[in-house]
Amino acid sequence: MNQVVALHGFTGQGADFDPLRAYLPPGSALSSPDLPGHGSKGRLNDLSAYSLAAHLSVISEAATEPQITLLGYSMGGRLALHWAIAHPERIRRLILIGGSPGLANAEECDERRRGDASLAEFIRNRGLEAFFKYWHNQTFFRTMLSLPKEQLDPILARRAQNDPEGLALSLENVGTGTLPSLWHRLKEIRFPVDLVTGEHDVKFTRIAHEMGAHLPKARHSLIEGAGHAVHLEKPSDLAMLLQ
Repeated sequence: MNQVVALHGFTGQGADFDPLRAYLPPGSALSSPDLPGHGSKGRLNDLSAYSLAAHLSVISEAATEPQITLLGYSMGGRLALHWAIAHPERIRRLILIGGSPGLANAEECDERRRGDASLAEFIRNRGLEAFFKYWHNQTFFRTMLSLPKEQLDPILARRAQNDPEGLALSLENVGTGTLPSLWHRLKEIRFPVDLVTGEHDVKFTRIAHEMGAHLPKARHSLIEGAGHAVHLEKPSDLAMLLQ
C-alpha cells in the first residue's frame, strides 16, 4: 500500500485533503492529521504542543507504513521538509505544494519573525473575521476565492472554526521566520521531490525554481489556472502526480 501523509497549511485542517482523497489511485491510503493550533488540535493550551518537535511527532504518528509519500502545503510543506530530512529512509517521495525551505539569512528571518509576531497579535486582538479579510486579500488566493460556492463554502467554514489563540501560537512557533532554514540541507536529499505551484502563484513558483537548482532529484509541476492552494483548487491535477 502507498500511504500518503498530507499536511495542511496555516489556517487549514486535515479535511482540506478530502477532495484529493476521491482522486487517489487504487492501492493508496491518505492520512491527513490536524496540526497544532488547527482543527481538532485548535485549542491546545500547553506551549510545548506548538514546538517543531511536537509537529514532527504528529507526522510520525500519522506515518504508519515503513515508507510513505509525504505531501505538504505551504506551512505543511516546511514541516514535511523538516521531517523528510530527519527520516530520509522513510520517504518514498516528497511533494511540496507552495513550499519553501525557509529564509536564507538571519536578517530576513528577524524581519519575518517580527512580522509574524505582529500578525499573531492582530489575530488575538481583532479576531478571525478581521484577520481573514486581510489574509485572503493576498493575490495568490484569488483563484481559490473564485471557486464555485459549493466548493468554497466548506473551505471558509473550516477556517472560521479556528481558535484565534491557536492560530497565533502556530504563527509564533512554526512561522517562516521561526523555523530553521533548510536551504543548506537541500543538497543532501536523495529521494524524489515534486515541487508543485500554481501558475498564478508567482512568489512560490520562483522559490520552486531556486529549490530545484539545489535538489538532486527534483521535478517542478506548474498547475494551470491555480494559485497558491493547488490541493483545494485542482485536486484532480495534483492526484495525477500520485499515479
